[in-house]
Amino acid sequence: MQVLDTVDLDAIRALHEREEFFWLDLASPSDADLDALGALLEIPDLAIEDTREFGQRPKLDDYGERVLIVFYGAHETDLVEVHVHVSGKEVVTVRRTACAHLWEARERAATAHVRTEQDLVYRVLDALAGSLRALTDRHATEVEHLEEIAFVRPKPAERRRISELRSELFRLQQIVIPQRDMLGRGGDLLETLPGLEGDVARHPFRDVHDDLVVTANEIAYLREVLSEAVNVLINQMASRLTIVATIFLPLTFATGFFGMNFGWMVDHIDSAESFLVLGVGAMIVPLIVVAVLLLRGGYVERR
Repeated sequence: MQVLDTVDLDAIRALHEREEFFWLDLASPSDADLDALGALLEIPDLAIEDTREFGQRPKLDDYGERVLIVFYGAHETDLVEVHVHVSGKEVVTVRRTACAHLWEARERAATAHVRTEQDLVYRVLDALAGSLRALTDRHATEVEHLEEIAFVRPKPAERRRISELRSELFRLQQIVIPQRDMLGRGGDLLETLPGLEGDVARHPFRDVHDDLVVTANEIAYLREVLSEAVNVLINQMASRLTIVATIFLPLTFATGFFGMNFGWMVDHIDSAESFLVLGVGAMIVPLIVVAVLLLRGGYVERR
């Protein structure tokens, strides 16, 4: 099996005429290349239009003897949209950014013996699903770190990262779950294509589906952990506000009480000593009582 990465119409035509199966992996092809390729391989116009526009949701479109699979992978921390045009004669993948896992699959396919067409389709989808799992594992390491510091005193940048990571995981979940469901209910469609052997294809595509199930569950767990971390931060903030309110409550009472014009106080607070004892002391004593209560209640750590 040959692996191509450019639109060489002569080479593609020769392979097509000899009915020799091949993989064409294109990165950011021009509209003219897509139109020429579509005309040569008889790819439906609607499928070419989707690939030209990109920004598609994960899906599996049935065009009779052809199928367009829009499948997402990941490169480092970025999602990668890949359009996979499948028939029993060739596989064409189109993407606009790099994808290390797909590149590795391409290198292996070029050197290894790919036994069947569905084996190649499986390699492509498995590589993309594996890249999503790798991205999720990377997020899991970061979530574990953020979970630990949430119980201490996270910095503003770390609190901001918790919010950003929740959004990133939500976006990732919107990709993984539809792809999981797509292979769960549409995997059998790939087996009906000419050149794809149903008995062989059934197990590999189910394997990719199972990988996506595990990834989706891990993403849901990570989002739950971050939600708990946010709740911890909110509770800590509420506790601090409660402590401040508790401290100022007796002070407010003391200042309000001694702010009244009692005749006895007016007559007896006539020196610095009496002011310190009756005035300042009356506010210090409640603060000491509040501090002891907070220490015993565990609201303030002992240093």
